[in-house]
Amino acid sequence: MPNKQAVWQDKKLWALALAETLAWAGLFYVFPASLLRWSDHFGWSIAELSLGFTFALLASALGSIAAGRLIDRGWSRLLMTGSVVTGALLILLLPSVNLIWQFYVVWIFIGITLSGCLYEPCFSYLTKTYKENAKSPIIMVTLFAGFASTISYPVTNLLSNVFGWEIGIYIFSAALCIVTAPLFWFGVSGRDFREEPKVRREEVESLKISCNERLPLLETIVPVLRNPIFWGLFVTFAAFASNHGMVVSQIFPLLESRDVSPNLALLLASCIGPMQVAARLILFAAESVTGRSVPMVKVAIFSLICLSLSSLTLSFGSTSTALIVGFVILQGGPYGLVSIIKPVVTAEALGTANFGIVSSMAGMGSVWSFALAPGIAGVIAESWSYDAVLGTTFSIAVIGIIGLLTTLHLRKKTVQCPGIRNSA
Repeated sequence: MPNKQAVWQDKKLWALALAETLAWAGLFYVFPASLLRWSDHFGWSIAELSLGFTFALLASALGSIAAGRLIDRGWSRLLMTGSVVTGALLILLLPSVNLIWQFYVVWIFIGITLSGCLYEPCFSYLTKTYKENAKSPIIMVTLFAGFASTISYPVTNLLSNVFGWEIGIYIFSAALCIVTAPLFWFGVSGRDFREEPKVRREEVESLKISCNERLPLLETIVPVLRNPIFWGLFVTFAAFASNHGMVVSQIFPLLESRDVSPNLALLLASCIGPMQVAARLILFAAESVTGRSVPMVKVAIFSLICLSLSSLTLSFGSTSTALIVGFVILQGGPYGLVSIIKPVVTAEALGTANFGIVSSMAGMGSVWSFALAPGIAGVIAESWSYDAVLGTTFSIAVIGIIGLLTTLHLRKKTVQCPGIRNSA
């Protein structure tokens, strides 16, 4: 497999990185970027419209199982290209909806297409392709796609102001079909391996899978669900998503509760995204300078510690601008590494056999948590206070740390099992 320098010289990876950036901008971030205009146009409340996005994320989680299976069967190219084209055609329906249930149905189907073209399928494909060397390609993709919101928000605003939001949607749809789809087709071409990768003996014992045959769906899923290591990762990834989802969905009222001025709150909130990209750049620079791969398990533990500290920092930092800035750094940067942590740690803990579906299953808790977190945070804030929200996010991060440490213990115990060692 290629080294780090070869990764950055690979035209197909450049195409895939650009395709992911445009897919996120045109299918995911177009929702929050257009939310206020849709409310004015349709006359529906923000809460009613936002429920459509929740439905989309839940549909994406369910669709990820089928997407993972298709990736394991070697259909990544058709999956990602077809998903982005289908999503592009579906957003064309948005200007035509008249009833709120129609809006929900459109976004449910868009959510299914998201499961086939965003990070989860892309990183499953890269992991199956590059195996233990997948981290560098994944970092490269995330560095580009981290700017998707930076593209989507101003472009959506510009197009809506000049032509109207409906024409803006049509332009996004055309760009996804004409530009993004060919980039996916080229970026995934020529590398879709259909054979199962070799697996370590302990992986065969722990997951009851064979490296010589592709198992039926249930025979793949059931052993994974019985594996406690899988549930440790499930809880860990869910903790990452629910912590961040609660914070970013309530970022403005959270900062307002700390007597932060509206202008400063806007500035601080807008810095969370760049902090994510900065963290990825730091990881990439650290590995490039030292020539060593940074263990992603340690990065995951460090990130969860930072997320827990970010909640404590904001809890006790209402009178200190420096502490509030620290909250933004501790919240934004570590979460930016999650997109790299998830596929790499999953592959290290559960192996790369049937990775598409295994990775999708491990990530379902993350998607569900991110979808439900805003509503849960709102209920906690209304029922108690924003101090209670911060206490909840702190506790969730701690649960994530416990889950990951438990996973590491179980993994170590599995590797050191005498029966496995003797059979090697």
